[in-house]
Amino acid sequence: MYPVGSNGASQAILDARCLATCLESGDTIEAALARYDNERRPATAEIVLANRRGGPEGVIDMIEARAPDGFDAIDEVASYEERKAMVRNYASLAGFARPEDSKAGDEGRP
Repeated sequence: MYPVGSNGASQAILDARCLATCLESGDTIEAALARYDNERRPATAEIVLANRRGGPEGVIDMIEARAPDGFDAIDEVASYEERKAMVRNYASLAGFARPEDSKAGDEGRP
């Protein structure tokens, strides 16, 4: 896990929640651990790969690639909706998104 956006700590919390659920399922320890591994490994691997592609800084990377010499107005480089979608997609992937995030207004524009 790259040390970006508190992913290590955040994923550890999600791991613990998943592990606890698997262990209290009544399965054998071996079956519970296998279920935990089957659930968490793909999700964690996807986050690692997303971080290698830019992770939460993807918006910054996109802006820099599109406007290497700078810009006067960020909305001319990437729309607010495009930037918001990138941030929310990453937050959802990493398990950071809250249900109310999809209803939020323009506060904290990316």
